[in-house]
Amino acid sequence: MRNYIHATLSSTLGWAGNIYDLVLITYAYTFLHSYLHISYIYLTLLFALGLLGRAVGALYFGRLADRKGRKIVAMMGTAGYAVAQTAFAFTLFLPFMLMLRLIEGVFMGAQWTSGTVLAIESAPPKKLQLVNSVVQAGYAVGYALTGVTFAIVGQLSTIQQYEVFMLTGSLPLLVVPYIAFMVKERFVPSSSSFVKVNVKDYYGYLIKASLAMSGLFVAYMAVFSIYPDYASLNGFSSTDLGLVMAVANGIQGFSYVLFARLTSFVSPFRLIYMGLIGIMVAAVLSLPLISPMRTVPIMSSGVMLYAFSIGFWPLISGLVVSSVPPEVRAFITGTSYNLGAVWGGVVSAVLGVVIQLFGMSVLPFFIDGLEGISATVIFISIFTWPKRTPTPVYA
Repeated sequence: MRNYIHATLSSTLGWAGNIYDLVLITYAYTFLHSYLHISYIYLTLLFALGLLGRAVGALYFGRLADRKGRKIVAMMGTAGYAVAQTAFAFTLFLPFMLMLRLIEGVFMGAQWTSGTVLAIESAPPKKLQLVNSVVQAGYAVGYALTGVTFAIVGQLSTIQQYEVFMLTGSLPLLVVPYIAFMVKERFVPSSSSFVKVNVKDYYGYLIKASLAMSGLFVAYMAVFSIYPDYASLNGFSSTDLGLVMAVANGIQGFSYVLFARLTSFVSPFRLIYMGLIGIMVAAVLSLPLISPMRTVPIMSSGVMLYAFSIGFWPLISGLVVSSVPPEVRAFITGTSYNLGAVWGGVVSAVLGVVIQLFGMSVLPFFIDGLEGISATVIFISIFTWPKRTPTPVYA
């Protein structure tokens, strides 16, 4: 099997596990609120800390990956977040839960930063966008698997059931030996080449990419970080919710690959603009402003449309990768992505405050407003993207 296939598969699985472990906690909000009496402010903070930790991990491990290599950092990141999730499964003391989520997030940032670039640099030039989109489809796969797991386990009602549910997040440990033995790294670390490239020369890309990713994460997390709880309160059974989330994320994974294929015929910039229109419409259907629309069919169709429309997401990271040299590629790609994730975490925490103060009923108005602001930020960032000849992936 060609090396780029191993690199792509391992990075996709590592990223799927990354997302699986990140969002698993959102299905346990109601249980933890009832069983441990944890307020929604702290519950959403648990989610937000995972995203905050990612930014820290991207900053440190991104530079490390550009110096020491992508493969070793990918292994460290995957093992690190899986071990942290294992410890989290058996921790019921809130301060320790918060600390473990932050540590888990740091290693999640390491995994995405190194894994994505490892796969892209292993790909044939003509398959760059396709490989990138397949790897990013791991996001949808991981999220879909949380829905499948929740549908199988059902509503969490005992501490043992909760621990087993959380412990499934240790499975990505199986990916680590696969990376070690099957993936060969094409990038050759060189401290001297790193010095020759001044990262400040690429701050324009870093700023634009960070703004675009921030808008994406705010828009996406505003809907998906709270959707399981909101849907449950509006008539979704655990089976309904699990299946809807699984199908929606299956659609999202398909959409990632479809949008990548479409770049052969349509400018990635136009595809991004089309996707922005789609998520605006989908957000209103996912969290309807008027109660007669808050039905299982309408809300389900909304979240599925949202999952399809967000298929342009990998195109942005693809633009970054093709615009900067390998000596700063992991740092800029990982940092921009995970700085965006921080803002997604901030929004998640803010939603917890909104719920605590005003209840779930006001969420559609708050979230649909955020979607409009986020779409505007993404549009401006992409419309003003720095114009220069892209740097080849193989330097």
